[in-house]
Order: sequence, then structure tokens, then C-alpha cells
Amino acid sequence: MTTFTVAKMTGGLAGLVLATTRVALAVLWTTAGATVCFVLSICRADFARIRVILYRGLCRIFGIVVIVHGEPHRSRPLLIASNHISYLDILALGAVAELEFVSKAEVASWPVIGLLAKLGDTVFIERLRTRTLDAGQYMADRLGKNRTLVFFPEATSGAGNRLLPFKSALFTVAHAMEGITVQPATIAYTRLNGLPIGFGWRAFFAWYGDMPLISHAWRFLQLGQTTVEIALLPPIENSAGMDRKTLAVATKQAVQVGFNRILSGQPPQQ
Repeated sequence: MTTFTVAKMTGGLAGLVLATTRVALAVLWTTAGATVCFVLSICRADFARIRVILYRGLCRIFGIVVIVHGEPHRSRPLLIASNHISYLDILALGAVAELEFVSKAEVASWPVIGLLAKLGDTVFIERLRTRTLDAGQYMADRLGKNRTLVFFPEATSGAGNRLLPFKSALFTVAHAMEGITVQPATIAYTRLNGLPIGFGWRAFFAWYGDMPLISHAWRFLQLGQTTVEIALLPPIENSAGMDRKTLAVATKQAVQVGFNRILSGQPPQQ
């Protein structure tokens, strides 16, 4: 189990000061990280580890404590399928290991998150049925380089109290390519300033529906310490022999069990 660090409680004027300070620090930290990554890219050097440091620094600035159960499977190429709650998921997962993400195309234009996604070699895809084949090919190209790729089969973020249906389309790549390991992952927001997050607090972290991004992020930045738990669960057995729909069902079942156990205060099964 690994833990990354801290921040404190807020409210009112203190919250506004904290949010402003966090934005300033995040801009400085991201600018520095982006500059280092740019220089390394010019030198054709790998900067995957720098990205992890960048994400961890932002988690610290934003008061996000990441508790990790398990670890990415050692097999490569590795496809990690996780539930999705918030744009904050990217920071938390990115702080865990050298991961790359699959994301909807519009994320590329988001402030800060879009830049981080680009630095993270994110695979941006169009969520249209007519572009599914293209999306699968982009993922296959990346996995063909023995990378670890994270995607969100729900295809959108939810309220953080239950899982949404898993779309099967992007599981096609695991069925079509040989040697891919599929590992389920669960992410849950469990505590605010050390207190368990009940249903009424989930909207502080979960970003879904028609919530405005900027106002949601500004409200989050005024909070204190947020605990996020991530469970990297055992890989799906015999995934190569499953069709995409069967694989999607098996993956969701595993993620659901891990999600339920985290929210009930139990350690996820390993």
C-alpha cells in the first residue's frame, strides 16, 4: 500500500485563499514540468517518469491523498480498465505509475487537464460509432509498443456511488490482439479531511451530467484533504478467449466487487 500526501481544512475566506494559492502553484508546477518534458522530447529521451512526478506534485498541491491497493501487472502490453468518477481520476491514476490514458477528444481543449493529458501521451478518440474502428487502431498502435494503457469503459464519469454500464466497443482491441493482459481497476473517493464521504458529499468530487467544469473545479480547490483509493485488481483470466461483450461483463464484475469493498471500508481482494 502506498500513500501520497496532504493539505488541510478550509471554508469561507480561507477556502478562497487556498484555492487561489493552489491555482498559482499548479500553474508554476505544470509549467516547469511541461518545460522539462518538452526539452526531453527534443532530446528524444523518455520522460514517463517525469510525468509521474508531475502528477504526484499536483496531487500534493491539491490536497489529494492517493492510497493504492495492488500494482500494475508486470505483463506488457497491459490494458487497465477503470471506473470513472471525475477529471481528478487522471491525476490520481497518473501518480501511481507510468500510465497512458485513452480519453474523449474534447479533453484536449480543457484548461490544465488538457495539457496534462497531452503530456501523458493520451490517446484522444472520438466517441462516435463511426469512429470506433479508428479508436481501436489508435489503442492497438500504442499497445503494440508494449505500453500500459488506461481506459474508462463507462465512456463518461458517474456520480461516484455506483458504476455505469461498461461499453464493450473498446474491448475489441483486447480480443483482436494477442498477448494483451486486461487488468480491472477501481477508483473511489473515500474521505474528506479524514471523514468518510457520504452520498451528500460526492458531488464535491464526482463530475457528471451537465456540471460546469470551471465552477466544479473551483469548489473542489477550496476543500481540504481528499482521500482517493485505487485498487489494481487481478487480471481477467482467459481474456484472450473472450469476445468483447463477455470481456466487458467480466471486467465490470471485478471492478464492481472492488468498488463495493472500498466503499464499505474493506480492503479490495487481491
